[in-house]
Amino acid sequence: MARQPLCPPRFSRRSLLGGAAAAGLLVPGALRADLPSAPDVVVVGAGAAGLAATRTLMERGLSVALVEAADRIGGRAHTDHEIFGVPFDVGAHWLHNDTANPFNAYGRDQGFDIYQANDETRVFVGERMADDSEVSALWRTWDAYYDAIGEAGDAGLDISAARATRDIRSDWSETVAFGIGPWSMGKELSEFSTVDWWNTPDGDDWFCRQGFGTLVAHAGAGVPVSLSTPVQRIDWSGPGVTVETSRGSLQAKAVIVTVSTGVLAAGDIAFAPALPAAKQDAIAAIPMGLYNHVALRFSRDVFGLGEDGYLMYQVGEDGRAFGALTNAGGTGIAYCDVGGAFAHELEAQGEAAAIDFVMERLRSMLGSDVDEALIKGSVTAWGQNPLTRGSYASADPGAYRQRPVLREEVGDRIFFAGEACHPTLWATVAGAHISGMVTAEVVADRLS
Repeated sequence: MARQPLCPPRFSRRSLLGGAAAAGLLVPGALRADLPSAPDVVVVGAGAAGLAATRTLMERGLSVALVEAADRIGGRAHTDHEIFGVPFDVGAHWLHNDTANPFNAYGRDQGFDIYQANDETRVFVGERMADDSEVSALWRTWDAYYDAIGEAGDAGLDISAARATRDIRSDWSETVAFGIGPWSMGKELSEFSTVDWWNTPDGDDWFCRQGFGTLVAHAGAGVPVSLSTPVQRIDWSGPGVTVETSRGSLQAKAVIVTVSTGVLAAGDIAFAPALPAAKQDAIAAIPMGLYNHVALRFSRDVFGLGEDGYLMYQVGEDGRAFGALTNAGGTGIAYCDVGGAFAHELEAQGEAAAIDFVMERLRSMLGSDVDEALIKGSVTAWGQNPLTRGSYASADPGAYRQRPVLREEVGDRIFFAGEACHPTLWATVAGAHISGMVTAEVVADRLS
């Protein structure tokens, strides 16, 4: 969410939610299930990957126990309807890569309002709108950064995006560094691999008016799941696996682990014996970035961009900035998003500080009338969420080769799936979903 990256298509090469009734679509609640005593497979995590894996395994005739630590399904794709009284995607919001995204076709088939993202953008310099020459300079700088990162990645130079762009300087360098880094990747340019960035497809972006999380919840509503059941330990010292949960232990032939690399790196699930050193290295080399919404709902369109416009501004040397998706889906919600180091800083300061930062900047650009139009604000904190420990994963500079290692099974009975495990659609809900399906087919073939 995202990915997710959650940035506009022209800004990035990847141009990255519970039941509710919205726009006439009734989304059933999760199909709660008791823990079976000895399933064929245990699936850990009921996000997009876990839901897809469980459905696939069941279709192959296997018995499955899907266990989820949270009290809902969807993982990082979750639409809240209580905070603002309208759909608010707490996590993933952009549906990336239309033809490669199974949720787009599913949503249309099920009657959801799936529509293409707008690209209308307003750029500010200080308290005024940028003039045509400044906007042109911005996009020339953006293209230069984009080309430099892409050329390094295409050539297989697994270096940081910061190193690839170090010789490019303009008045818009900090703005572009923010847009390609924190606003897209949830990381600084120094923290992600050019090869990893290059090996992921471009494509148009789309939105779901009822919320991406609502769509994911609808797709997973028929999958039986044991909620509020965190996994504490996976023992693979004997035949099969023993999965120890807060509600008891499960004996199974195999386990599919779909939790984030942040949760794995933190050791929140113990493995006995410990995972091989190569697997632990791969987990550490593909760490989570941080991308948070500072969401503000306004009573009117204070941005003057209509539905789903974008607002950005010239960023200073300190890199402390946000980019905004305005009046999302006509709800009046502006997703004023922060990422990378500054997102960590704001998380530590708390919700009030994050809202104050954004509102102060909006006042300088749009005038004090924004205060009168503000209804309510809410801020996400994915880095402090113990069930995710970040927003989405990408490879460190020099670590692209670790992606296949991350996907490898351990001991022919511990398998891994999720957004970080997809070779190209990482950091997306679609990538998580496809990864879950593919991994489940591998497991089913092994057990057949």
